[in-house]
Amino acid sequence: MKTNTIHYDYCPLCHGAELAPHLTATDHLVSGLRFDIVRCRACGFLFTQDAPTPDAIGPFYESVDYQPHNNRCSFTSFLYHSVRSVMFRWKYSLIRRHHKQRGTLIDVGAGSGHFVAYMRQQGWQVVGCEQSERARAEAWQRDGLRLDGDVMSVDYPQACADVITAWHAVEHIHDLHGLWERFGRWLKHDGLLVVAVPNCDSFDAKHYESDWAAWDAPRHLWHFNEATIKMLGQCHGFKLRSINSLPLDACYIAMLTEHNKVKGLAKGLRFALSGAVQPQQASSLVFLFQKDMIG
Repeated sequence: MKTNTIHYDYCPLCHGAELAPHLTATDHLVSGLRFDIVRCRACGFLFTQDAPTPDAIGPFYESVDYQPHNNRCSFTSFLYHSVRSVMFRWKYSLIRRHHKQRGTLIDVGAGSGHFVAYMRQQGWQVVGCEQSERARAEAWQRDGLRLDGDVMSVDYPQACADVITAWHAVEHIHDLHGLWERFGRWLKHDGLLVVAVPNCDSFDAKHYESDWAAWDAPRHLWHFNEATIKMLGQCHGFKLRSINSLPLDACYIAMLTEHNKVKGLAKGLRFALSGAVQPQQASSLVFLFQKDMIG
């Protein structure tokens, strides 16, 4: 399966030439293959080396255990779906604190459209794009939502969006800079960009090291912390306005990492509490950007 891969001789973020091994992560979900996570000595950016190309990565998502598209009955799946409505309310509240007026929202990596449907219920005009044909079909059958396909293949009008959200989507998109160029083109000058990613500087990432489930190689191509996501935004004319933690992600990730789910939940709660005290080391972070009108 490990053919048609992408090897970087330069950092995809800053184009630095000095790359160093960071760790090796195993794909426990699908293939059992091991993938090197590489660090740029210049900017500190971490990325998955020799990940499959866009045309070859599809089979690595073909698992009934891949949670965003998973309807199986298991304890982890039950927890994931149980807290989803709570998190929708939290996300809505976060957006309204920073963007008071309802408007047009684009959700990138919309999955089966649950968040898009929720925001439509709150009075927003909604658009979503999702690469998985199965997930798009579910959104249509369940809520009558017609989601668009691959984000790099759609072309929304310039300055059409008041808010763009990408909840754990950026780390999956091969064309990192092309994606952010789209964000800049689609967002209005006073719009809000909301990006949620796993935090490779988190308490749980340091605790589990190469076993941390959120490496999720090769599906996660890029591995961010506060400094590198801020740098990426600046490259494309965005200014970081706010950082928030996703408090329940620590529990979910710890449960995926641990074989014993009860032990994982207990550890996850400890990581979540630690992340609440020191948000920069929370398991997942939500970054709110706006266009830097000065820059």
